[in-house]
Amino acid sequence: MDIALLRSLKAQEQYKRVQGYVPAEALDKQTVAIIKDIGKYFKACPEEETINLPVFEKMFFESWHRSLGDSDVERYKKIFKNMVEDSSEELDRMMINNLIQLATANKVANLSAEWDSGEEINMVEEIRMLTDAAEERMSHAVDMEWADIDDNTIDDEGDDEGLTWPWPFMNECYRNIHGGDMHIVAARPGMGKTTFLTQLNAHIAPQLEDGQFIVWFNNESKKARIMSHQIKSALGRTSKELKELKDAGTMRDEYIAAVGHPTRIRVFDVHGMAHYQIEEMLKKLGHDKVGMIVFDMLDNLKYPVPTGTREDQRLENLYKWARETGVLLDCPVFATSQVSNEGANLQYPAEGMLKDSKTGKQGACDNIIMVGSEDDNPLAANQRFFSMPKTKTRREGQQDMREEIRLNADIGRYV
Repeated sequence: MDIALLRSLKAQEQYKRVQGYVPAEALDKQTVAIIKDIGKYFKACPEEETINLPVFEKMFFESWHRSLGDSDVERYKKIFKNMVEDSSEELDRMMINNLIQLATANKVANLSAEWDSGEEINMVEEIRMLTDAAEERMSHAVDMEWADIDDNTIDDEGDDEGLTWPWPFMNECYRNIHGGDMHIVAARPGMGKTTFLTQLNAHIAPQLEDGQFIVWFNNESKKARIMSHQIKSALGRTSKELKELKDAGTMRDEYIAAVGHPTRIRVFDVHGMAHYQIEEMLKKLGHDKVGMIVFDMLDNLKYPVPTGTREDQRLENLYKWARETGVLLDCPVFATSQVSNEGANLQYPAEGMLKDSKTGKQGACDNIIMVGSEDDNPLAANQRFFSMPKTKTRREGQQDMREEIRLNADIGRYV
């Protein structure tokens, strides 16, 4: 095992991947010494992808271990001779994965011992962070097929294929909504993000394939309140009118007629949950059944990161995860975000005004849909302004959208 490990660690990429997972107590002291000096070598020669063994051997004997006795020198020279041969890719992968799994198991055992001794430890989160770190370093077989000129998507998904927008001016400016598209819907607090989503959902739901549904992960309000808003938008009725329909026993039938099925839009409360719990929920729902995902608000979803990580960095990782989820499930994702205070009273806030973000959120999405408002203008209390300061889906020849529209909060629609 020692020689096979040293052959593998000749490559800097392999060394960096497993340096923190090498079980020194299970190796010969000569192997441990050589591994430490491999680290010195790569620190001194960071541009080297692989150890130059003659140079390494010279540094080993003349710089790092000048006082070795003759018998030790001979023993090390024999090891260096055996290191000349390269190990196979499959053997490297197996060895690296075994080392990482062994070290991770030891760390989990140590955590369990601390837990048993009464230490205050969030075992689930700590173990997940350990396994996530191990998974990142483990070596996997990789598909090396590439795309050439004949492998393209030109004409595969035209501008008019996919899901349409509820508003004609958006359909004119932008192509239809495709699976994997990541959208951020941003506005100041209380300025109409929820109405944007409920009206969008009511329009999208009938377009989904049979058996598919929209999943709404809510950690802002209560799911019952969101569902009431959703019914209002779908039917275009006031709360008073909905109560009359409910008392008459016809509201359910009208809702089904509007969206296609009573469970076509499913709202889940996820207050206090982390991203991996969302993954479990999506798996239980059935990946092929999820036609669209709504995160309201995505920022509030927990995403474990190392201590000292800035909030904008955490959000960047979280938004990248959300986007990747949509790509893997081949469904569009809509996430709400607040607009920072500098965007207050602006009709068309800039993309850099997303709350708690430098460039992280912006880089992890395809479209940023801004809902602007004139907060200090009482004559424009119901006026809203739609724009997309960032977009990858604008139709050829079209200008960026800047559209004034009226919010009718009583019926939950933009008109």
